[in-house]
Amino acid sequence: MYMDYNVVPDSFEFTTLKEIIIPLLQNTGYLVDLSTTGIATGYDRVDAITKGFQAGELSVIVSKPGNGKTAFLLSLLYNIASKSGKTVGVFSPERSSAKMFYRLIESETRQSTKKIISGELTDSEKEQLNAILYNLSKADIYVDDTAKLTKDDFQRRSRQLRNKYGADIIFVDGLESLSCHTMSEVDVDNDENLNTLQDIKAMAKELDIPVVVFSHLSRSASLSGTDVLPSLENVAEYVKKVADSIYIIYRRSVGDTAQFQIAKHANISQAEIVELKFIESIDKFVDK
Repeated sequence: MYMDYNVVPDSFEFTTLKEIIIPLLQNTGYLVDLSTTGIATGYDRVDAITKGFQAGELSVIVSKPGNGKTAFLLSLLYNIASKSGKTVGVFSPERSSAKMFYRLIESETRQSTKKIISGELTDSEKEQLNAILYNLSKADIYVDDTAKLTKDDFQRRSRQLRNKYGADIIFVDGLESLSCHTMSEVDVDNDENLNTLQDIKAMAKELDIPVVVFSHLSRSASLSGTDVLPSLENVAEYVKKVADSIYIIYRRSVGDTAQFQIAKHANISQAEIVELKFIESIDKFVDK
């Protein structure tokens, strides 16, 4: 049976970055016209090796808890949406859209959103802030923060992101959270994660855009040494089986150096490691 995926029968609500920024701009006293306004990672060495996230492919980025997964996601969102002008869709079952956007705003402005909302800013801070917020407001980022999505929900909303909003790339923040829509998180098994990942990969192919999923390293990767660099061996088997590309983000407990490991990719014969710099004060990964 032929299905026309250009027809979107359902309409879902997504929160945009612009909705968060407009009130903040009002607090600075400078409300500008936001009506005007597009898949490199934004990291030069990474892009030189990978040529960016590829259309129709599933990429999985894995990390240990506390290694900056959310900070790296937000850094990618800024690089892709704000700097490159691409339209980005995000499924964030682990945190609200407002919390995600506020962290992004704080990272880029280096000001707490509480301070911005309260208006406790000097004139010079307001002028500087206005320019940064205006540039951020032009970023087309659409976030769905529904805590529990069924397979059908995910498929319909992904199609809407692509067909209605023109998403160039989709991120999923937390494979495990998406997988546990029919069971408690502690009961999620490898088969459930495998099935979810296969569904996401099929969606990437159908929509012909990259889909990037963030996931945890396997339980066995809770390595005895805190500064032991994880490898592809520490990645869950279902991820290795399904993903077109696998990346490992790792940050040592001391220092500002982070390692972005290209563990599986069509362009490499063995793992490649790119060093990035993590700026803890603004929760951001940058080229080193």
